[in-house]
Amino acid sequence: MNLRHIEVFHAVYSVGSISGASRLLNVSQPSVSKIVKHAETRLGFPLFTLVRGRLTPTDEAHILFREVDDLHSRIDTFQRAARNLRSTSEGHIRVGVLPSLALAATPMAIARFRRKLPLVTFDVAAVHHDDFREALMSRECDFVIGHHPTSDLEITSIPLGTGRVGALFCAGMLPAETDCVSLDELRQHEVIGFAPSVAISELIGPIVNAATGGRPTLTVRSVYIAAALARSCSGIAIVDEYTARAFVDDRLHFRPITPATQFGLHVQHLASHPPSRLARSFVDTHRAVLADAADMDWQQVECANAMVRHQH
Repeated sequence: MNLRHIEVFHAVYSVGSISGASRLLNVSQPSVSKIVKHAETRLGFPLFTLVRGRLTPTDEAHILFREVDDLHSRIDTFQRAARNLRSTSEGHIRVGVLPSLALAATPMAIARFRRKLPLVTFDVAAVHHDDFREALMSRECDFVIGHHPTSDLEITSIPLGTGRVGALFCAGMLPAETDCVSLDELRQHEVIGFAPSVAISELIGPIVNAATGGRPTLTVRSVYIAAALARSCSGIAIVDEYTARAFVDDRLHFRPITPATQFGLHVQHLASHPPSRLARSFVDTHRAVLADAADMDWQQVECANAMVRHQH
C-alpha cells in the first residue's frame, strides 16, 4: 500500500462509508472506491465487505488499521511540524508545563499569544518534573517548562525567567501590609510541608525545615492541596509565586520570604528537535508575561483577583 492507499483506507475505516470518506478527503466517491479496490488488488485480500447494505471491515482490515492508525498519526504530526516550520502566524504548539505554572502563568501567556495570532492552536499538558523526559522522548510535547535545568545530553534547556518563593496565608494570620515574611514569623505558625515527589520540594524544603524544626505536622503531595489548606487557615503554605497568583485574593495573601529565595524557569526540548519559529515566538511571549508579573505589586494582584471572583 502506498501513502494514498493508506490515507483512503484510514478514512473509509474511520467514518464507515465511501461517501463519508469522500467528504472527509474532499474527493469524489468513485475516486475513493477506485483507490480501495486498487489497494485490495495489491494486497491480495478484501478490506471491506457489504453486510446488509453497510460497509464492514474484514478481519484483515482490523489488523491493518492498528498499524495504519499509528502511521497516520505520525504523518499528521509531520504535517503539523511542516506547517509550523513554514508559518509564524498559524500552527499547533504542544506544551508540557509543571502544574504550578499551568494554574496562571502559562494560561496568561497563551491568551496573550493568541490575541496576536488567533489561528495558532495549543495542546497543553500538566507534566510533573519526573515525567519531563518521557514527554519529550515520546514526542507528546514539543517542549516542557519547569523549574530545574537538566544535565541530560539529549535535552537542551533555555532560560525563561525567574521566580520567588513565599508564604501563602489566610487573612489575619500575618500582616497583609508587610512586603515580606521572615523565618521568625513563620515559626509562630503551622507551616505546610511537601512530599519529596513535588517538584518544588527541593527548593522550599530548607525553609519548611527551618520553620518547623524538620517536623511539619501537615505534609502534602500537591501545590493545589497546600493552597486549599492555606485558604482554610490550616497553616501557611510555602509556594512559588506562580502558584500563588492563581489563588490570592482579599482572603488569601502571598508575600515573598526573607532572606529571598529565587528559582529559575527553563524551557526544555530535545536537542535533536529544536522548537519551530512559532514555538520560539511563544516562548518569547511567555518570557514577557513572566517579566510583567514580576513587576506587579502583590496587593494589586490580590485586589484584582478578588474583584474577578466577586463578579462570578
